[in-house]
Amino acid sequence: MPAVGRGDYRCVTWLYRFHLGERPVVGVGRLDVVRGSSLLSRCLGMLLRLPRQGAGQPLRVWIEEYDGIETWHRLIGGRHLDSRQRRDGDLLVESAGVAELRMRMQVTDDSITIAPVSGALRVGRLRSPLPDALAPHSAATATATADGFEVAVRIWIPWVGLLVAYRGYVYEEGSSDG
Repeated sequence: MPAVGRGDYRCVTWLYRFHLGERPVVGVGRLDVVRGSSLLSRCLGMLLRLPRQGAGQPLRVWIEEYDGIETWHRLIGGRHLDSRQRRDGDLLVESAGVAELRMRMQVTDDSITIAPVSGALRVGRLRSPLPDALAPHSAATATATADGFEVAVRIWIPWVGLLVAYRGYVYEEGSSDG
């Protein structure tokens, strides 16, 4: 996919609207998915029903917001990967099941990068921080292209290794590119 040229704001606007704008929003695309190879990461991947490994898997992602909490619904190759996100000061807090990840977001002219800060287990209002080696981590980059944006996401636990990583392109649903 070609990079965004100076003055090409249509896709930069879509990138920001998708990640930071009004809700609801829907994107479609294709992702290449890689799963962790260790026995423990494969077992966790099955238990968590993470997307299967494979190239060119169809993606549909829709984001809804209610009362300051976004729900991200991802359908990757027929598997659901849903999470909730909210802002806590300058941090992005994402939770799926009992796992909670705190991340820092950096926004530039044509990209958004998310880097891990910490992880915890959360049940209701009870939150138990985890040591870094046992905490789930997620890192992501979304970069505007001429017709959508490229996304790369990696989810891992340091002691376990890679759980899942995916990379591909996302377009606005209903656009001629998606």
